[in-house]
Amino acid sequence: MITIGNIENRFVILLITLVIIVAVAYLDYITGSTLTFSFFYIIPISFLALYKRVTYLDIFVCAIASSSLWFWAEYAGRHSTNISITLFSAFIRFLIFNIIGLLVFYLKQKQKQVDILNARLKFINQEKNKFLGIVAHDLRNPLGNIYAFSDYLINENKEKVNTELIDILNLIKDLSSNTVAVLDNLLDISKIESGKIELSLQSEDLIDFINKHIHLNQRLAKQKQIAINYRSNLKKLITKFDKKHLSEVIDNLLSNAIKYSKPNSEIVVKVSQMGKNKVLTEIIDSGEGIPVAEQKKLFHYFQTASTRPTAGEKSTGLGLAIAKQLINLHKGEIGLKSSEKKGSNFYFTLPII
Repeated sequence: MITIGNIENRFVILLITLVIIVAVAYLDYITGSTLTFSFFYIIPISFLALYKRVTYLDIFVCAIASSSLWFWAEYAGRHSTNISITLFSAFIRFLIFNIIGLLVFYLKQKQKQVDILNARLKFINQEKNKFLGIVAHDLRNPLGNIYAFSDYLINENKEKVNTELIDILNLIKDLSSNTVAVLDNLLDISKIESGKIELSLQSEDLIDFINKHIHLNQRLAKQKQIAINYRSNLKKLITKFDKKHLSEVIDNLLSNAIKYSKPNSEIVVKVSQMGKNKVLTEIIDSGEGIPVAEQKKLFHYFQTASTRPTAGEKSTGLGLAIAKQLINLHKGEIGLKSSEKKGSNFYFTLPII
């Protein structure tokens, strides 16, 4: 839809369109260019059809005016001797002008409907995010308390009660921990979707930052006899990034690599500089790999691959989708290279700023 200045009266727009059509007809009359000026009659009608207050009657009037003035330019300006052929040509042009105007008019109406639906969907999505955030926040605190109390009971009573009770308490602790992690992801989604996440970019040594997270995740990897090794020529690289949110990305990619790697295997973390303005981080495992058909969907919410974790670990299908959004906020890119039975390479880039 268009507006012309602050003109709200459609009759003014109709008058302007008719004046333009008369001007086109006059030029048609004095130049005698039949084919060229047939096209120029369509332009003012099309713009009129885009005006927000136009009606079908306005288009019909302009189509009549255009075909009539074309008839005048053809019959009087070019001295046509066969009036019946000229009238027939004028009628055909009327149909063409009218049809094109109506097509533009109805396309504009459809676009208006799409805009209304998009606005409605945007509102529904905002309400969904608000509800999701409230529910996740309200459930997180009691579940966090359950985790803390079960951990306390295990530590205080593991020598006093039978192993069956300790196993039950460990199960409660694990389940509450997993659920809190899911709720944290849902809170992240709510903030990302509602645009409430703002990055706090600070100049840091990216290499040191990544090595610290390798060390933290090495403890989890040791439970499966998996080694995480850093391989890069870079010893230091200062750039700006949000430590909190980039930590989520790296920890998610490393924990996924651990989940899907076989015991007694290796995970390689590579960091390389791409030109002067970009740095690439790769996390490469030697697991079962991911089928090509499933790779694109992995970065969408609640999507998981058919490949299963090697020790029965759980996956919510949220981590990679959140990682993608966070890397996008950093103006970087995230992706995957994988072949079945040959492991996976999850990578992301960051601008060097």
